[in-house]
Amino acid sequence: MPRRYTRIKRQEIIELVESEYSFHVINIHESDNGILIYTDCGIKLLKKVKRDEAKIQFAAFAYEYLAERGFCNMSRINKTQSGSYTVSLNGSRYVIQDYVRGGIMEIKTPEAAAKAAKALALLHKAGQDFVPLPGSHARVDWGKWMDKFKANSINIRKFNKNLENKADLSRFDKLYAMHAGEFYEKMFNAYLIMRNFGYLEKVQQSMKQNQLIHSEFRRHSLLLNDKDEVFVVNLENCAYDIREADIATLLESFTGSNKAELVMAALKAYSTIIKLDRRSIKVIQAFVLQPKRFYKVIERYYGRKKNFTEAELVNKLEKAIKKEMRKAVVLEVLEDYRTL
Repeated sequence: MPRRYTRIKRQEIIELVESEYSFHVINIHESDNGILIYTDCGIKLLKKVKRDEAKIQFAAFAYEYLAERGFCNMSRINKTQSGSYTVSLNGSRYVIQDYVRGGIMEIKTPEAAAKAAKALALLHKAGQDFVPLPGSHARVDWGKWMDKFKANSINIRKFNKNLENKADLSRFDKLYAMHAGEFYEKMFNAYLIMRNFGYLEKVQQSMKQNQLIHSEFRRHSLLLNDKDEVFVVNLENCAYDIREADIATLLESFTGSNKAELVMAALKAYSTIIKLDRRSIKVIQAFVLQPKRFYKVIERYYGRKKNFTEAELVNKLEKAIKKEMRKAVVLEVLEDYRTL
């Protein structure tokens, strides 16, 4: 079985599923995303989750709501016979979802980028006015990003200043010091863009609409089936937030020499369903501009307990810097993009 499932025995899975759910297990097959369970009610996917029952309930209610509103191309969470959405085994928590046949969507052409963006817009449209049932715990990200970017920029400067009094700089310190000024400016400018281009107004609008977003809408959350239909997965981390956060995540996930074409096609396709105004484009730009990968690594090294060796963190920082540099094309398109 995949590494994260190696401690689960086959018989344990069968006993768990048949005792908690109303279907009979016929066979089990390991996959990279979880454990495929062939049952008399179709193929299911057993997947480990880190969120507690109340948060999973929020996601499960979101699945049901989106389906009721016409957005059905998802892998919905199955309820247990007792009405729970999660099961526990060996100290870990799992969900069982309907399995969707298909491969991870390749976004290499403007047509594919447009298809992904339209799926996102339809999800957002269906996700308006979402009010979960009592007992769930919503993830709420409304209004946090502007202040977070400002705080992160202050920390980048603080970490850099601390190096002035350090006698022996490590490899990580030296690499960080080379790029700290550049990424401080990016983080602080992301904050300024949000402050000056209506981020809080977008938050207020989203709160009035009770807007649900995916929060991880990138290539690995999209499957393409044999009918060329887009299915959305990994909705367990859905949240209340502004739509622009999802759009930025999608645009950042594009790769290849034609990245500019992909970004342009995605923005135009999304706008055919939900119009993007100039302030939306600027807020998306701020989300893309903020060097979150860079900051995540340096925060782990300077601000939190290290879970990796020095060499591993240097490697992570080098990769983060390269990935941040690759966003330049996306930012150029957003800077020049003109809404209709």
